[in-house]
Amino acid sequence: MIFQEMLREEYDEGKAEGKAEAVLNLLEELGEISDDLRVRIISEKDLDVLKRWLKQAVKSESIDEFIEKM
Repeated sequence: MIFQEMLREEYDEGKAEGKAEAVLNLLEELGEISDDLRVRIISEKDLDVLKRWLKQAVKSESIDEFIEKM
C-alpha cells in the first residue's frame, strides 16, 4: 500500500511538472516571464490549479492578462 501511494505521488508530481512546463511554454509566446511568476508556476503541485492555468494561458493575449485571471 505504501509503495502504491509513493508511485501515485511520484506520478502526480511528474504530471504537475509537465503541466507547469506547458503553461510556461505558452506564456513564453506572450513575452518575458518574471522570475516570481516562473517560480510560482513551477512550485504549484495542485493538478486542478495547473489545469486551470493551462487553459487560461491558451486564452490570454498577454502575460498581464494571465496574471489577472490566475
